[in-house]
Amino acid sequence: MNGIYAALLTPVDEQGNLDEQALVKLVNYELDQGVEGFYCCGSSGEGLLLERNERKRLVEVVASEVSGEVPFIVHTGALSTASVVDLSIHAQACGAQAVSLIPPIYYSYTPMEVEYHYRSVVEALHIGVIVYNIPQFTGITFSKKMNSSLLNDSRIIGIKHTSMNLYELERIHEAFPDKILYNGFDEMYLYSMTAGAHATIGTTVNICPRIFKEIRDRFTHGDLSQAREVQSTLNAFIEALVENGIFSAAKYAMEVLGVPCGPCRRPFLPLSSQQQGNVREALKIVESWL
Repeated sequence: MNGIYAALLTPVDEQGNLDEQALVKLVNYELDQGVEGFYCCGSSGEGLLLERNERKRLVEVVASEVSGEVPFIVHTGALSTASVVDLSIHAQACGAQAVSLIPPIYYSYTPMEVEYHYRSVVEALHIGVIVYNIPQFTGITFSKKMNSSLLNDSRIIGIKHTSMNLYELERIHEAFPDKILYNGFDEMYLYSMTAGAHATIGTTVNICPRIFKEIRDRFTHGDLSQAREVQSTLNAFIEALVENGIFSAAKYAMEVLGVPCGPCRRPFLPLSSQQQGNVREALKIVESWL
């Protein structure tokens, strides 16, 4: 379950429908590039903008294409616990190694209710569950007490930490050394490893997984100075994408690389011609790893 995971983009056609042919092409492109796993229907995959039947179909296609070659994790977060359980049971049936989920959002749930939500999913499955901590989107920051309560359950196998707070990540690693810690911010990949992260799940892994492998290899061999240089190059690329809308920019970057993914779902706006030019220019930053 360790490794470099693509936070898989969701290709759509001109009508905005799930493009299964493009999805197959994307998955195989990623495998050829050396991606070590897939994270389906997360933020990068616009999971919360997809209908439930679309999310299920996407997972079925990915499972068929991956065919055991690399692990895949399915984000099943949704507004209601019942929806999450349904999506999670489906992911399990498709062969997912684990499911991952954001906490319940919109209403101001108590910590006890958030924990109850996670435990309801855990009880319905025999595969592992990964907590998805992304406070800038959910408005929920997992407290030390809540983390301890959830991570003491052996069926909750880890946490996807999409936060700049590396102190918090290090404290989780210290308290729960057997849990899998997934970095969720590509900009923080190198530094997350110093804090104890075992793996990464990222948007730009779709585009240039090789640069992540180089950062990991240099870190593993103790070449921190060069690892920082490569991370800095990656960060310059990420900044350029973020300035043009990270998810839309990532999908357009894949189109430039020959794997059309279509636009993001509304209410995201399509990229302007100027923004498309900016993305093409940004790709030059990482061309050595494409």
